[in-house]
Amino acid sequence: MSLIFRSLACKSNKFQLLFISSLTFENKKMRSFAKNLALLMAGVIVALLLSELIVRIAAPQRVDTLRPIWQSDSNIVFRLKNNLAITYSQFEFEVAESTNSFGIRDRELSPKRTNEYRILGLGDSYSYANGVDLNDTYYKKLEKCLNQKEGNDVSVLNCAVPANTLLQEFGFLKKYGGQLAPDAVLLGFYVGNDFTDSYDLYDEDGKPRVRVEDGYIVSSKLADKQTGLRGFLFPIRMFLATKSHLYVFTRNRMSEFLAHIGLRSAPPPPEFCAKEFSDRVQKGWELDQRLLQEMSKFTRQHNLRLIVVVLPEIYQVHTEAWESYIRTFGIDSSLYDLDKPQRLVRTFCAENNIECLDVLSEMRSIAKTKQMIYPIDAHMNPEGHDLVARLLCEYVGRTSKGKDMITKYGIRSSP
Repeated sequence: MSLIFRSLACKSNKFQLLFISSLTFENKKMRSFAKNLALLMAGVIVALLLSELIVRIAAPQRVDTLRPIWQSDSNIVFRLKNNLAITYSQFEFEVAESTNSFGIRDRELSPKRTNEYRILGLGDSYSYANGVDLNDTYYKKLEKCLNQKEGNDVSVLNCAVPANTLLQEFGFLKKYGGQLAPDAVLLGFYVGNDFTDSYDLYDEDGKPRVRVEDGYIVSSKLADKQTGLRGFLFPIRMFLATKSHLYVFTRNRMSEFLAHIGLRSAPPPPEFCAKEFSDRVQKGWELDQRLLQEMSKFTRQHNLRLIVVVLPEIYQVHTEAWESYIRTFGIDSSLYDLDKPQRLVRTFCAENNIECLDVLSEMRSIAKTKQMIYPIDAHMNPEGHDLVARLLCEYVGRTSKGKDMITKYGIRSSP
């Protein structure tokens, strides 16, 4: 029996040794696999970081903007938050943005002075001045220009709001104009989207297509669709879209590729300057005309001067941007007239006795030697704002209404 037990014990020890050897071998394989996986992941991370750096240097992108700057408004859907203070940065700029207790991007308001001539500035992000310090906006440059003449006391208030529409701007004037007590209204009409934004603001049932959530403007339909895997990945995609130039570059190039092979709808052409407007643009322009007529009537009833300044799109000013666009997406340039939007607005204003200043020709001329609009962000840079301000200042001085203003309010144009 003892021999049998000893034999079994020896076999058991052999099995234990084999088992331990097997475990040791498997552990070595696992350690080797884990090491290779770690090296692979480290290599991928380094490659992504290097690619991110290369894109930022060679082909910087306009990353998506997440600025929690809006609050809901029952009359005009949204407006700026009160007492806001943030830093807004893109590749081309970094600026401090703040609002006063009234909720406009301007200094704190004080009671209107006896001889103060107050101009209320309305518009969207082009007039609000994305990427430009407050004192470099055309509103404040105009204020400084008009005040250069001794005896003038002019204030130009920046009441523009990013993503605003003409419908909301008129609503703001009607709701808050009495509190701000302006003598004149300066409306920035940006041709890049003002032909359609008012029309797109409400759906067929009269409900806003956007809403404010946690300070952000979100599409009601898109926000409700973020479910399942897409909804799970949404926060990750949003983070990358706001932080990574590589992600935005890859996303945009993939969209272009899919559009070229017919697997995705091509990016919408610049409909605002099409020789033949689409039904949407035509209906939007018809709504804009009614709104401008109503605004003109409203300002006359309240003894306010109304000036419309027509602000151009980057394609119209820097022709290389337009040429790049038509090459990239294979657009037939003969179907477009880059001067049409300004011509329409000028003609309409002349027919309805509305003052209008078109800055396109001057800006296009200077753009031959100087950048007027940020190439990536596509909003006017400080040089663009400075030109608009100078043209406005000259316009106020040379127009007949400007002479009336001199007599009535003591406003004199600067030389």
